[in-house]
Amino acid sequence: MRVIVFRLICAGWIAALVYGSLAPVDDVQGAYVFGDFVLHAFGYAALTVLVVLSQRHPRIWVAVGAAVALGLVLEILQSFTGDRSASVIDVVANATGAAIGGAFCWWRRRLAAQPVGEI
Repeated sequence: MRVIVFRLICAGWIAALVYGSLAPVDDVQGAYVFGDFVLHAFGYAALTVLVVLSQRHPRIWVAVGAAVALGLVLEILQSFTGDRSASVIDVVANATGAAIGGAFCWWRRRLAAQPVGEI
């Protein structure tokens, strides 16, 4: 049951990322370069964690790769929209976030594998 819930949350998160990446934007958004990097990184870190949590036998590196691939595809698709353009900085932010999410999952897995007295 837990896996199903996380899969639904993950699907919703992916839908939000797709909408946020491809929906029309206003002119104000361009002023928040650092905030935009953090927003991208957070979005893809969360996606990686959700993908890991939504699998019965998760492979963290596959989740990281899937998140990076989605980010890359969405950036490429932005170049086909009228008011957006692809950005290498956004791809780097997406990959950074996915790596952070993967590192968090790896750390969580290592922590859970240790006996309580050794923590």
